[in-house]
Amino acid sequence: KTMRNSQVKKQDPVSNVEDQIPLPGMISAKEQYTSSRASAGLEKDFKAMSKTVKEKLEIAAKTDEDESFELEGSWQDFNGVRWSVNHAKLLYIISLYAVPAQSVSEQENWIRHIPLLVLMYEGIISGVLDFDYAPQSVLVSKDGISRRCFMNITQEGKGAIEDLREKNLLHGLKLSSEDFQPVTAYQCTAQGLELVSRIPKHVKKDVDRWIYAPKPYQDNVLKVALKRTQSEEGTDLQTFLLIAEGGYEKPSTVTNVEEVSYVSSPYLPLHLRKSEKPMTNNSSRASEAAAGLSNIRDELQENIHLAHVQVLIGEWCPFGSNQIVSLNERLGAMDRCQGGLFTSKIDHEPTGTQLKVPTGLTKVDVLDFDLVHCINIEAVVSYPEDEGIVQIENFGMHLNVDGTVAYGMKIEAIMERKADDISLDMLSRLLVGVQNDSSTIMNDLASSYQRSILQMIYCGDQMNRSKYSMIIAEAIDPKLNCEEYMDRGDNENEIKQVLGDIYSAHNIGADDVLILGRDGMLFAGPNSRKHEPMLQFYLSLFVREIFVRVFFVRTFVLDDLLKKTRILIVQHERDPNNIPKIRSMLNTASKDMILLQEVLTYLSESLQGMEVPERPQDEAGGTLFKVLNLLNVKRDVSLRVEDLKKLVEGAQHELTNLAAMTDVINTKQLEDVFKNVESNTKFLVDSSASNERASASLEVIQIILGGMFSFDIIDRISGGTMGLSTPWWVEQWINEPIVARIPFLWFAINILWMVLFCYGMIKVMRYFSDLGSGFLTLRVKVNAKISSEKMERFLSDKNIEVTDSLEEQYIAIKKVAWQELDRALWAGGAPPKIEITYDVQYGYLLSVLFYLDRKKSELDEDGLMRIFTATLAEHGVLEDYDPPRSKYAKVAEDVDDFQSSAFKS
Repeated sequence: KTMRNSQVKKQDPVSNVEDQIPLPGMISAKEQYTSSRASAGLEKDFKAMSKTVKEKLEIAAKTDEDESFELEGSWQDFNGVRWSVNHAKLLYIISLYAVPAQSVSEQENWIRHIPLLVLMYEGIISGVLDFDYAPQSVLVSKDGISRRCFMNITQEGKGAIEDLREKNLLHGLKLSSEDFQPVTAYQCTAQGLELVSRIPKHVKKDVDRWIYAPKPYQDNVLKVALKRTQSEEGTDLQTFLLIAEGGYEKPSTVTNVEEVSYVSSPYLPLHLRKSEKPMTNNSSRASEAAAGLSNIRDELQENIHLAHVQVLIGEWCPFGSNQIVSLNERLGAMDRCQGGLFTSKIDHEPTGTQLKVPTGLTKVDVLDFDLVHCINIEAVVSYPEDEGIVQIENFGMHLNVDGTVAYGMKIEAIMERKADDISLDMLSRLLVGVQNDSSTIMNDLASSYQRSILQMIYCGDQMNRSKYSMIIAEAIDPKLNCEEYMDRGDNENEIKQVLGDIYSAHNIGADDVLILGRDGMLFAGPNSRKHEPMLQFYLSLFVREIFVRVFFVRTFVLDDLLKKTRILIVQHERDPNNIPKIRSMLNTASKDMILLQEVLTYLSESLQGMEVPERPQDEAGGTLFKVLNLLNVKRDVSLRVEDLKKLVEGAQHELTNLAAMTDVINTKQLEDVFKNVESNTKFLVDSSASNERASASLEVIQIILGGMFSFDIIDRISGGTMGLSTPWWVEQWINEPIVARIPFLWFAINILWMVLFCYGMIKVMRYFSDLGSGFLTLRVKVNAKISSEKMERFLSDKNIEVTDSLEEQYIAIKKVAWQELDRALWAGGAPPKIEITYDVQYGYLLSVLFYLDRKKSELDEDGLMRIFTATLAEHGVLEDYDPPRSKYAKVAEDVDDFQSSAFKS
């Protein structure tokens, strides 16, 4: 590849000859100088040139030799190993992100495994790295939540990282995420930096033109970030972004899985069948795959091909005899017309005329069944694909009472490749679609109880759960010895695309080979069908091991939840919101605990019922039995299940302890409430006694003030204290006949006047007090479903006096009070004042409070509620509510009459 794009400067060839460096396919500086002189008629021998010119030409020639643009060179030899250019570029990329600290005050820089995989993929599609890639399921963690997704992973790139680590050019750091998923990070060592310093500049420049952001952010290297969104169906969508400081952002296509056109037929091992009913054969339609398209962006380098491939994908799902019987009934196994189209959509209006479901259904045909133990079906997947891509996808499915679920298909063709020439690169892309579609099929067939268990175990990521792939082929090309498939090179990297990390490879007899990986197995040879029962038993054990692995991580998630709950309980007084959080977390933990215990029971029972097949008598079968080590595998899985029981039991004890601690907090809060009530009651009693004493004193003061006022009236009549002369009529009619002649008579008259005045004043005050009594206060707890939108429209016509709202995380309560004005509506009497409390968020009328003057209205409790509910129903606010009838109802019939007349008016 051309690593430098600079051009030869158009300057004087003599004065700048040492600055000119030739590009591949271009003439050197020396040749250019000679040619220029020849064209000018100045051809001379080099010996005749000046000494200075000769020196410059010699320097230019030496520069041509030393700074050649060839990729290969002596710089690749380091530590006794000749490193490839791809190794060097990868090491240089890592050195831009992760180098050791230069002092104690600095921090170590590392680059995580997942972002490095994204960068390697981007380097491949940019033409910088010469690796292959294939889709693979990867667990990605962010913000304490892990989700699986398929990413385009380069196995060659991962192998290059391992090569660098083996020679101590890279450090590897192991740590865990918040949800206890393993995380690996890498750092360039001092020796690695030494090799980086030896890499030619033109090689580094080829990397720099991609690893750095485009203008105007060209000084910043690209970094990787994960963005999670939700689709319209509610599933998580994960997108990796390439970002740089300053605001640059570009989405990566690393999660865009390439699709291929293929044709498949259903397949199930014969020992799983209960009848000889034939399955669909699509071999005649193999040519349709060649007519289809694919969206593969890379040029595939195919090394290994398989012939006549059958794929059996397995997983473990909690099943029981009742679940199998229910599934048989839902699939119509005993009906005349068995099977049909299925979907997981819930019908919320079963009496409606029309039903609409999303595009893409699963057609199921029952092959055979055992009512209590198993069922074998054939599923036809009809999910929409990209334009031009043809996928004829037929599954054979086996669902067993022990929880083993197997999806089988026979590959008839992938693109233009027929059944006898299937490449692993193509097969890896096919398996991605098979795993996704199998999850969707199982979601359609599983009960709601099973879906809830899977959702809990996989923390909401059940649609992307991992499965185990068993690939059986009648031939493999090239046919090599088992060790040659684990060559740490092209063969092993290509097999990793479908099986994951390789554990071991074995020769089974003279013609067959078995390769075991983390995510699957490959058995290739003419005797492959003969060993199906043993291989399928191993698959059923391994899917349990995968489930146990996920279950174990789930116990850590539960334990972390309990630890956070304990911290909140201990610190509950620091934050008033802690108590609701504690209750919510304990509720979640209790629910998870119940499901975990049930799943453990299913898992333990399924292992107890498994019987290891006997060792075959033939040599190849004995070798396979020894390699698979079925007895030890079953024992190991059983031990792990027993260990899980201990973990769950310990978590159950911790949950019980936390519940007891929460009860103590609740009891303490209740005691505080009682103490506050007692204190408030005592305060109210004291206040009441004080009010009584103050009331008596006030009444005495009122009488005294009334007497003084009565005396002032007499004084004002005679003008006594106003500085005026006494009128003649006072002298003639009061002073002379009463005051002057009869002692104390005028005093007695004043006292009598005061008594009469005070008596009348008390009567008037009691009359006004009586006017304030005789009111009816009615509080009704309704809890009826309403339309919040229509309630707002209903209240918009009222003269609202008070509005009070309470909003919390899960609560939105509103209290509204108004005075009714329509006397005709309320039976011709005084309208009541109404106060309602309703839930805005969930649409519920919680309570109604009435204030009614009984002296001016004949309505009773029953009449108030009947009129009010009828009014709400008239406005479409209330839905299906029957108001309670009071035992004190007196005028119910009159209320009905008033209602009808009011609504007519």
